[in-house]
Amino acid sequence: MDKKSLARVEIKDESRGEVEAVFATLDVVDKDNDVTRKGAFESGAEVVISAYNHKTWEGALPVGKGVIQEVGDRVVMKGQFFMNTTHGRDHFEVVKALGAKQEWSYGFNVDESEPGEFEGKSVRVLKRMTVHEVSPVLRGAGVGTHTTYAKGHKTLNEEVTAVVAAVDSVIESAGRVVALRAQKGKELSRVNAGSLDGLAAKLDELKALLSAEETPEADDDTDLILSLVTAELESE
Repeated sequence: MDKKSLARVEIKDESRGEVEAVFATLDVVDKDNDVTRKGAFESGAEVVISAYNHKTWEGALPVGKGVIQEVGDRVVMKGQFFMNTTHGRDHFEVVKALGAKQEWSYGFNVDESEPGEFEGKSVRVLKRMTVHEVSPVLRGAGVGTHTTYAKGHKTLNEEVTAVVAAVDSVIESAGRVVALRAQKGKELSRVNAGSLDGLAAKLDELKALLSAEETPEADDDTDLILSLVTAELESE
């Protein structure tokens, strides 16, 4: 089994342990003097996220799983750490904490290769391979590779629920501010009034969008909640 390493990590969102990483760059000479050609990777192949420094090859439990795909001149792994396990959570926390200092590697078998020349250099040309795992490591060999995001995907209902809670908090705060300024014989400041008007306008946009859609079989209370929130805003 061969191993390739990659450098630079960027964590954008830690929820649910989901990660997307560019773990290889095609048609460049890497630090191992290899050039990987387009089509070398099997798009849609499932891979394991290994314990640190490829320790899963030595018997350590995997800490996640993912799927790989070639995207232009990059090879991307979309995966998720096993956040319901101690090892999965620990590995994700380390990757998050190290940030740009964290590097990754992937383990693979070479299925087809040949000697060649690239930009005046003698290289090994990797034409087809089988990737078994990716792993956080200390040192990297890849070129132009990095984690693009690590986040959790929310359903529309989850997003709406979060927004409704935030709007409810805004209404509560606005009510306190209005009451305090009224005691002093003042109205809302121009800035605060403008912000609330902007929020009301966005809610009107959403109401118009919902009105344009035919949703007789809707199975949630999204527009009911939205109507209640809008009514509360308009009552202020």
